[in-house]
Amino acid sequence: MSLNEALSRTLLLMRTDLDASVPDGALLDALTSVRVVLHAGADAMATHSGQTALVTAALTMARSGHEVWIDCADVDTIGAQPPLEPGSLIDAIVAVGKDLLPGCSIARGAPPNNDLAVTIGTVATSIESTRRIAIDAGDWWGRIAPQSAGWSGSDWPLGGICAGVLVASEAFRIAMRRLADHARARDYFDELYAETADATFALAPENTPKAISLPHFDLVSGGAIANAALFALARLPGVVGSGRVLDDDVSALSNLNRNALLVRSALEIAKVTDLAHRAKGVAIDPEPVRYVMGMPVAPIVLVGVDDIPSRWAVQAAGPNWLGVGATEGFAVLVSSHSPSQPCVGCLHPAAATPTGPIPTAAFVSLLSGLLLVARWLRSLGPEGPALADQQVFINALRPEGWTFGAMPVAPNSGCPVACTASTARAAA
Repeated sequence: MSLNEALSRTLLLMRTDLDASVPDGALLDALTSVRVVLHAGADAMATHSGQTALVTAALTMARSGHEVWIDCADVDTIGAQPPLEPGSLIDAIVAVGKDLLPGCSIARGAPPNNDLAVTIGTVATSIESTRRIAIDAGDWWGRIAPQSAGWSGSDWPLGGICAGVLVASEAFRIAMRRLADHARARDYFDELYAETADATFALAPENTPKAISLPHFDLVSGGAIANAALFALARLPGVVGSGRVLDDDVSALSNLNRNALLVRSALEIAKVTDLAHRAKGVAIDPEPVRYVMGMPVAPIVLVGVDDIPSRWAVQAAGPNWLGVGATEGFAVLVSSHSPSQPCVGCLHPAAATPTGPIPTAAFVSLLSGLLLVARWLRSLGPEGPALADQQVFINALRPEGWTFGAMPVAPNSGCPVACTASTARAAA
């Protein structure tokens, strides 16, 4: 097992804006040389939300090969934090860190010469670092800022996951800036990978219900989006529900860079089997099969497959609510579709079948799955299943713009599913 193989999809993504001649070794050096220390205060660590932010930031950065350090007093875990085992929080993070990328780990302490020092909650520190940021979270929002104003969150974890993703995005851009001399278009590169000074992102309106009794659902795919969705759902305090996960693949080394619940010791196990084991509180029925046209589906379906015809097939099966999470490069696209709305075929009318390995990174996939869960929970509340902003399309590198990525979906007269909205438009 090699680090190069484990990070192969991340290296592909890094090449998006770099000269083709850059060797893999230079890309790996850029990733693994980023040193980040996470300082967590007692106010944050006394909450499920704060612990979730710490776990999310640490594991997501570790999946990109960064050198991660944790500087805080150990506490007992509050609520579920898969893939961590219950018990001492920092011990559990360090243990999982040893079971992620080959040759990498997560360490305790606060070393000198850090590239990024992150404050979570109220904590005083004088550790040497090139840059300092703070994160905060509420129930439905996460924030990155120049300095800490304490910790706002309590038991609801989704804002904490969002805050952790913000940290991981920031660390990844540090790695990319080390490769700036190899940029294809330097001005564009400098702007895309620049630091974020201050950004707050709301996953959902504040009146979104904190639903923990979930309706039965199907999850089509056991890959990165499914991992991210269950990473979020399993953390909901007191969550109960059942679902079916369909995927015929087994976990491989190259999945470790983005599958948020996967650990190295679970490689070569069926993805659905491992997810059923990790999804605390949510009873998962693992079905090691590939979804094909004509298979019945639950009234609620979450889809994370890259294959667009498979999305059409699920939509054609007639679920009452369909949510789709996807990534392409650094872009995140999440949409939802009720029977009266333009469907996934309207949004994705062309069958662009993926060829070869797909470039991915941990923080991009996790953001997509998190937004998919937030969208599902929104549909259970006062907004109802037919959300007006049917899709969100954002660049995971630039959190300043995430708030502006929501938009409707137009009916498409060329819809391959021939949904109600598209046929009405064609007849008009």
